[in-house]
Amino acid sequence: MNTIIFIAKSLWRRSHGKGRLSSGSSAIATISVAISMIVMILALSITDGFKKEVKEKASGFSGEILIHSPGVEITTSQYPINAAPGFLDELLSLKEVESSSPYAYRSAIIKRGEEIQGVLIKGVDTSFDWRFFGSVLVEGRLPLVGGADSAGVNELIISKRLASMLGYSVGDNVILYFIDKNVKVRRYVLCGIYDAQLEDIDKSLIVASISSVRDVNEWSESEASGVEIRLKSGTNLKQTAEKIEQIIEESPFEEAYYVTRVDEMFPHLFDWLTLLDFNVLIIMILMVSVAGFNMISGLLILLFEKISMIGLLKSLGMRDSSIHKIFLLRSMKMVLYGVIAGNIIAISLAMIQIRYSIIPLDPVNYFVDHVPIYLNWYKLAALNLGAILLIALLLMIPSVFISKVSPDTTLRLK
Repeated sequence: MNTIIFIAKSLWRRSHGKGRLSSGSSAIATISVAISMIVMILALSITDGFKKEVKEKASGFSGEILIHSPGVEITTSQYPINAAPGFLDELLSLKEVESSSPYAYRSAIIKRGEEIQGVLIKGVDTSFDWRFFGSVLVEGRLPLVGGADSAGVNELIISKRLASMLGYSVGDNVILYFIDKNVKVRRYVLCGIYDAQLEDIDKSLIVASISSVRDVNEWSESEASGVEIRLKSGTNLKQTAEKIEQIIEESPFEEAYYVTRVDEMFPHLFDWLTLLDFNVLIIMILMVSVAGFNMISGLLILLFEKISMIGLLKSLGMRDSSIHKIFLLRSMKMVLYGVIAGNIIAISLAMIQIRYSIIPLDPVNYFVDHVPIYLNWYKLAALNLGAILLIALLLMIPSVFISKVSPDTTLRLK
């Protein structure tokens, strides 16, 4: 093995010293590997960025898992459930569960001047997790949801899109009309404006106190449209939902409940993310193939250039497999150079985008206003290792050429 390594190093020096053809092909092959790594790393990081952003926004609106009445929409205002079901403590004891919060929904109409807009008001209490809305709040502050103020006025927040459409500013009075057998009118104070950039959701969603919604729905303090369950980071959504369903089924309480996951609530968003995953897979297959076959071309050029040396080594009794190892080591060194260069460039570009958000996007189409990047170091390590192994396997193809080289023919040519 030491002899093989010595000869490989000698070939490396000679190809860079005298062999212009092999040096040029080596450079092209190395650059090809670097470009392929850049494309794959950025594609994976951008896809993970989209998945992270969209999932956080969707779960920020509704939580990862909802428990509600069976056979009805999660936004029901007609079929309330117990806001604190008997099995809730057992759910909260699960290691995957972070918190729970009751919610109440009610549809309403906002009329201001000539503008009329249908909206959905979501009522929450003090146990609600405000981290998401706090991160997308662009004006004002979050509402106080402990109840109405001394004047009997409740606070709410609306989206930037809805505020622009109706001409509202922070501090304005908002009149909501609730259509039932009789029209109910409630006055709120706009205390904050958020911009989540999910047009289908935030163009109509208003968040206020659960007590104000219960009042309109004529519910007691123990009733709600459902209960949101928030999960800890990195939790498997589907498996946790199955655990919760099992706990509910085995509970001794007679009430019927239904479990809905966030990906079931917003299927169009998660179907789009699944399509992104498929696109990234295609990109990776293409890039590894391009890099691998460019490496094969570079190795074949080197083999043709060193054909007389191959014949000499064979005449000295060296096996085909040992000769192939020499050229494989030579090629793998180029691959490693390309992988390292590709990682440095790709991660640098990713960090610049994370820090400065240089590349913008239309949030109407992409749900974010810039290209999101998320660097998952475990995935990147697996990507690098997988790419190196696949290219190494492709480099086994030129070994067929070595086995067909005849020592007597090559030595006469020399």
